[in-house]
Amino acid sequence: MTNNQNYIITRLTALWALNECGLGGFMHALGSPFTGILVGGISVLLITLIASNSRNIKNSIIKALCIVLLVKLSVSPHSPVTAYFAVSFQAFLGIILYSLFSINQLTVIGLSMLTFFESAVQKIFTLTVIYGRSLWLAIDTYLDWITSNFNITSLNVSSSFLAITYISFYVLSGLIIGIIIVKIIKSIDTIDPKKLDFKPINEATNSRARKRSKLPTRLAIFWFITILIILLPLFFFSGQDFGWKAGFYIIARSLVIIGLWYMVLAPIIMKGINNFLGKRETKYKAEINEVLKLLPYLKSIIGYAWQDSKSLKGINRVQSFLAKSIVYSIHYKPSNH
Repeated sequence: MTNNQNYIITRLTALWALNECGLGGFMHALGSPFTGILVGGISVLLITLIASNSRNIKNSIIKALCIVLLVKLSVSPHSPVTAYFAVSFQAFLGIILYSLFSINQLTVIGLSMLTFFESAVQKIFTLTVIYGRSLWLAIDTYLDWITSNFNITSLNVSSSFLAITYISFYVLSGLIIGIIIVKIIKSIDTIDPKKLDFKPINEATNSRARKRSKLPTRLAIFWFITILIILLPLFFFSGQDFGWKAGFYIIARSLVIIGLWYMVLAPIIMKGINNFLGKRETKYKAEINEVLKLLPYLKSIIGYAWQDSKSLKGINRVQSFLAKSIVYSIHYKPSNH
């Protein structure tokens, strides 16, 4: 990359913002079953590239993080509080690793693995806080029922084992994604930006409103299914720890905790985030406007890069797609710029 460093970092920041606000939806449209892993991996990739093109890693990443969060607050105001914490965790962990140990294969892979570890632990912690011991009790009950009814005496699986397996899967995914990120970074310099020859399509602005209107319904369905899965063994398997009392306890507990979170704690925390970012909005106003202007173009570039990689298959296509998306996004110049 031979462009001006500030120019490159601005484009990478815009891609990071797009990743947090909408690239997950794009990946979902491609039919990928690993959208969360891909989006998290792309964040690590962009943080690494921002650090690589910066003379001051700490200042550059913090500035980019503030811009990304402000854009996220503007474009996706429905995003949960935990999303802001997850993005911030990735950024500050990147600052620590890259400042202390420089940017190399080990730190890139380490950042990816630790990011995915935090994501898995956060999900398990959230479920435990909401449903308490009853969640793991229900899982153990299911497993015991399967073991006894299908005569699988050698099956030695518990809820703890499943939780550890889940975390291990995410850490292993982080290792694989980290290796892929290293390969993508190496391949970026081999891509010819002159191949970028297309007219960007500005997506409809009302698509965000449609997505937002579906969000409450999706949340309601998710919580309904989750509670139902936990309640089934409590109602239909005999034992002193089960029955309608335990079922109603879980319902009451989950509703109280979810209500406290969404009606009390989350608004307070979001207000704090708004105040914190609001103080920095004026400072980065020009950069934020630049990023917002770039988003529609970058969406088109990403679609173009995906089609431009269609000759490849599987993971090779994903690597080529991401590398081309980055190179094309950096070198593309809108007609009004």
